[in-house]
Amino acid sequence: MVKTAQSGITTGLSRAVLHHFSGLQRPLGTGRRDKRCDVTGRELHRVATALAQLRRLKEWNDTRRRLSLHYRQCIAECCPSVTVPFADAWPSAYHLMPALLPVQVNRQNVIDGLRRAGVQTTVHYPPVHCLTYYHDLRPNCSLPRTEDFSQRELTLPLHPRMMPATVKLIVNSLAAALSAEAPMKAIA
Repeated sequence: MVKTAQSGITTGLSRAVLHHFSGLQRPLGTGRRDKRCDVTGRELHRVATALAQLRRLKEWNDTRRRLSLHYRQCIAECCPSVTVPFADAWPSAYHLMPALLPVQVNRQNVIDGLRRAGVQTTVHYPPVHCLTYYHDLRPNCSLPRTEDFSQRELTLPLHPRMMPATVKLIVNSLAAALSAEAPMKAIA
């Protein structure tokens, strides 16, 4: 997806993309004919959808920003042992909602508890030094704080169609999964 501050560029790009994906054999302001390309209706639909969504990007980013703030408030109230990294002072697109679980908690047990409650989670931020390219460069590299963060990070659902009530439900489910995990640690 391309976004520019100059509407002329966006309009020209939109025309070029639609022209390319439509498979039309007519000049596009250059005086030469473009090759016909075989594109399915599904691909054309994807391009049209992407262009329509681009118009709502600012609105969706603002919605995710508000939901992220709501997440922070709910987590502070219901799950004080969970940290939300990346303070609001930094510019953000608010496309992820990472949460940092307490040290003593087994992340997989929390994921399983959330799944049973109908909450899908993901895991982001693998330690960069463990990625193949960097691991091959520095095979004995150890970054304990990075590794700790990576083992405790859990990404919660965040999208512009969510409602604040859904955030509250997710955080309550997280609190329940954490409390189910806590008695196991107390016995051990």
